[in-house]
Amino acid sequence: MSFNQRLKDFVGWESTPKNNNTGSILDTKVTKKTVVALGTMRAGKTTHFAGLGATAQYKASDSSKSESRFRAIIKEGATNILDDIAELRCGHFPEATGIITSTTVKPGFTFEWEEPTFFGSKYFTAKRQADMPVIDFAGEQLVQLISQVRKAKTMEQAMAVQGADQLTTTVNQCSALLLIINAERAEGLPIFKPDLYEKIKGLSKHPDVNTQRLVSPIIEYKHNNKGYSPPLERIGIVITACDVLFPIAKTIAAFTGRPFDPLNPEISNESLDSFVKAFFPGTHSLIASLNVDVQYFPSYFELEKDAKGDTIFWDEVKLEPKIKRGNIFDSPDWVHNVNRPKYTEYWFNREIEWLKEFATRV
Repeated sequence: MSFNQRLKDFVGWESTPKNNNTGSILDTKVTKKTVVALGTMRAGKTTHFAGLGATAQYKASDSSKSESRFRAIIKEGATNILDDIAELRCGHFPEATGIITSTTVKPGFTFEWEEPTFFGSKYFTAKRQADMPVIDFAGEQLVQLISQVRKAKTMEQAMAVQGADQLTTTVNQCSALLLIINAERAEGLPIFKPDLYEKIKGLSKHPDVNTQRLVSPIIEYKHNNKGYSPPLERIGIVITACDVLFPIAKTIAAFTGRPFDPLNPEISNESLDSFVKAFFPGTHSLIASLNVDVQYFPSYFELEKDAKGDTIFWDEVKLEPKIKRGNIFDSPDWVHNVNRPKYTEYWFNREIEWLKEFATRV
């Protein structure tokens, strides 16, 4: 956000648009800047989106009586995101997205921030809005569709690809990308788990290649259609399952040559940037070549442990770990603890504030 815009927000300089829609976040008709979230197969997209939705709900409720208001509308579309949020609160990881055939209604989030200006909060406020469509395809489906859209030179050609309506929304309307990367896809580390490339046509056995193939066509498409496709202003990168990196932090620091502490706000961005540079070098070089602002966000959910420190599972075959949740005995503040998962809520809030920095004034 520019200094001039911050100054205008401070004094409430800009007048209310003619389509005055102060009553509801859904009424505003101006074109909002868009950030699109996407990731490859098993990147943790569904869980992260559910966590972001839960955080937005908490934030909206907590700010309802403050001068600085935050509002959030979750558009479920063809997905099951509201149920996914409820699953997190019950201690379950939501199921991975399956193959989707209907994409008429696109899921996502609409966020609105309203803050008082220099002249007071009752009559002079500054509002900003941002849209965040979620690409709800299964990772394997998305990779295949992206490869088909890669050669498209026009909107009509891209729309001809089955299911490509969401992809064209991505490349044509977005001003920012939020890329989801699973920490366990870091090839070369002891925690490495490869993509299921043998079962999915079009996937490489190298996760870094799959991520490049996801992002590169979008960049090329926007470059070839500058007339109606806005340039990328910024890119956010979420590292999911980030907690698997903590026990090997010293190993990563040895690889990167830098201190590694993703949860330390002072060095988190540098830590994760060096991590991606070392273990996803192709993706890092592609994004670095764009010369845009890049922000990293660590993401994980704390697991329930027994007295021996072993993970507790919901099922006997130990495929579904139990997410740790708050309860009334954690602290007197039961409103903020009961049925609330233990996760990187601070960083989810930072992610929302990152969206605010380039949101459109309404």
